Amino acid sequence: MGNESGYGSEPGYRGDVELGYGDEYDDEEEDVKLLFWGDEHFGSAVYVLVASGTLIGLAASNFAIISSDSPAFAVVLNFLLPLAVPLLLFRTDLRRVVQSTGKLLLAFLIGSIKGDTKGSAKGGDANSKKDGQSSQNGQHPLYPDEQILKFKIELLNKTNKSLHHTEDAPQDIIIYGGRAAPLVTFLLNPNVVQELRGDKQYNLQMLKERYQTRLNVGITQHKLVPEETVTVIDSRCGEKISVYKGSGNDSITQQFDACASWWTQGPDPAFQAELAREMAYTAARFGHVMFPENVYEPALKCAELLIDGVGKGLISFIHACWASRVYFSDNGSTAIEIALKVAFRKFCVDHETLLEFSEGRDEKKHIVVKVLALRGSYHGDTLGAMEAQAPSPYTGFLQQPWYTGKGLFLDPPTDILFNGAWNLSLPEFFAEIAPEEYGTFSTRDEIFDKSRDTSTLATTYLAYVSKQLQEYSGNTQSAHVGALIIEPVIHGAGGMHMVDPLFQRVLVNECRNRKIPVIFDEVFTGFWCLGVKTHVELLGCKPDIACYATLMTGGMIPLTVTLATDALFDSFSGDPKLQALLHGHSYSAHAMGCATAAKAIEWFKDPETSHNIIPQRGILRELWDEELVQQISCHSAVQRVVVIGTLFALELKVDASNSRYASLYAKSLLQMLREDGIFMRPLGNVVYLMCGPCTSPEICRELLSKLYIRFGEFNRA
Repeated sequence: MGNESGYGSEPGYRGDVELGYGDEYDDEEEDVKLLFWGDEHFGSAVYVLVASGTLIGLAASNFAIISSDSPAFAVVLNFLLPLAVPLLLFRTDLRRVVQSTGKLLLAFLIGSIKGDTKGSAKGGDANSKKDGQSSQNGQHPLYPDEQILKFKIELLNKTNKSLHHTEDAPQDIIIYGGRAAPLVTFLLNPNVVQELRGDKQYNLQMLKERYQTRLNVGITQHKLVPEETVTVIDSRCGEKISVYKGSGNDSITQQFDACASWWTQGPDPAFQAELAREMAYTAARFGHVMFPENVYEPALKCAELLIDGVGKGLISFIHACWASRVYFSDNGSTAIEIALKVAFRKFCVDHETLLEFSEGRDEKKHIVVKVLALRGSYHGDTLGAMEAQAPSPYTGFLQQPWYTGKGLFLDPPTDILFNGAWNLSLPEFFAEIAPEEYGTFSTRDEIFDKSRDTSTLATTYLAYVSKQLQEYSGNTQSAHVGALIIEPVIHGAGGMHMVDPLFQRVLVNECRNRKIPVIFDEVFTGFWCLGVKTHVELLGCKPDIACYATLMTGGMIPLTVTLATDALFDSFSGDPKLQALLHGHSYSAHAMGCATAAKAIEWFKDPETSHNIIPQRGILRELWDEELVQQISCHSAVQRVVVIGTLFALELKVDASNSRYASLYAKSLLQMLREDGIFMRPLGNVVYLMCGPCTSPEICRELLSKLYIRFGEFNRA
């Protein structure tokens, strides 16, 4: 029956009438209901109070009569509104709602009370209320934009204080940085198991299927990578990558990145999170700003850390900075291009073959300068860098029709571990030297011993270098050797060969005597890759120019530098604008890369964060198990082994026709290792493992053990 107020329920609640909620009214329960509700007029009155109170409360809040933070509004929002909504929608009285959905409504009310209690406990302190936070139902509070701006201004006014280092802002802003929170949580919990939702599974599978039709991947022959062998990477956590299997096994598994993603990676999960926060803060603060004629803190801090770090060397037992200038660029190959330009200019100035510049006046004389380099070295893919290396698979006509090889290229002696002993492998030019004149080495450290400088072999090396330079100068009167460029100790992309450090030291010293600028290409080998911060310490001689990249930013973002002395910088200094170094990149010294590099440089050299550092000596402890290394070097299928710092490499013994970079001999071995959770890429018949400076020796031993086991199976097959 109706109600004159217009809010009564129709039909009346007496009698056996089916309600819209699926229940029938039962007269036998009437006495109980009257005890709770009273008569129908009382029930209608309660209904009117609930609905009216809700509408009045919402209106008062809308017109700012009551605050959204007040207890009264909380009552309206959390209690009255959930009751009023079904009444307004279904035009039934409160008793019908409770009778038909009583349990559900009661659970909702209890949940609302608990949620409010949690929210009050989490955000009910004076500061939370003052800041206008809303932390109900366990959500992180939202701060007004003006409060966040205030925090940012205060933080930016404090020199060298990043957002995640300060305690001045609420911790929920610091830790739960918006959308970055899930990423940081994942990175700090590498063992978390991800549930593959249908949409995510579909997207990952589509990556695999579209790989061949959308991408042109360098250093990869697509014909040799069928769809089923494509590795779909979902994410990275420290040294491990999360790989989607697919093909009936829709799961994500972790693999150790044993090629360090082309020699760039080093952070563990905690360090990766630190670098991510540093990058995010710097990107928000600076975005990108132009570098020429400008300066900003990340670039200057990074430059000073480099000069005081890799720009130093242990020369004659005295620490002294050989470098004083830093030039920023964006990848290893362009860092080499800059180094070549700087070296050639210095050579021309020192030999008075470069006439003074003046605006609007061309050089009066054209000269030809070339490089002195070693066969098997690799210095990059750009045109100038390719000209500075000997003919190789990377410089062939199919790759670079313009290549001519502008240099004098020498065959270097190399050191190898074979049958448990370190041996010296000499090129044909030194064939007349009797083995007893150089012998073998019982340890790797003996190879770097400076006492070798007075050996007969050192004299032989010097005679060879001098003869080659003299003959080249006599045969090419119009060309000059204007720079020496070497990869210190290890030729990376050329096959992981360990060049005899004595030979490189003799080479450097002879070039310095002839006023030929010396370039160290440490793009691959620098920043702890070979166990030391810089190869000035390892070789015992210093360069005029050095290039660094890869691990410098922890592998998080591209950035490279070319370090040089003041003398080289001065060769570009003068009044004419055209005398300056006219080389630059739009993103030179980008703030995000510089800040990340500064963080990584400090992290890697600190024994508190990089636990493999030996504090007293400033070098990495031995990472690869000596016994296992010896066993592998004695295997009948192994041609040679190289192990130093973060690198372990071996060359498989194959026929000459199946050797070098084009070889596919190791393909099945690497596939077995990927099944064991080790992601590797070979250099032809050369297989290598590369960890990071922070990788524990235990993990390195596990990698070697799996390699040794699979190596035996591979050899039998």
